[in-house]
Amino acid sequence: MLSKTNLLWVVVAVLLVSCAQKKECHNTQRNPILASNIYSSKAYQAELYRLIKESPDVDYYYEMREEIFGQVYLVVSAYGDAFCGKLCLVISEEDASRIAIDASKGYQGAQLIGLKYKKKETAYALSSLVYDSMEYLVD
Repeated sequence: MLSKTNLLWVVVAVLLVSCAQKKECHNTQRNPILASNIYSSKAYQAELYRLIKESPDVDYYYEMREEIFGQVYLVVSAYGDAFCGKLCLVISEEDASRIAIDASKGYQGAQLIGLKYKKKETAYALSSLVYDSMEYLVD
């Protein structure tokens, strides 16, 4: 039998390991569209947007800024109750220079509270979701 002290250490160790693990999505992806497409594809983005709109509670985490065909994107991990995926948000030229989020500043993995974006048609864009605003970062 484990003594109370040893049991306490086991519980503490399990809690530390579970809290320290970053949410991983790709290994547990059950949605066939998200699992079989690259995150920057139109099919992936459309399916993820549909899932987000159907979900009452979604958490967003900063991944990176990425330039694709001259367009700057904010890539955000989105976690709902039954899904997870990488959301690509178009950043306007003026927002790209104004937004202080940059992976080199250590924001990767930071939670984006109050993230807002709009569905918009954009020429040659891989995503029609455009960054609007956010309240604050939790790093």
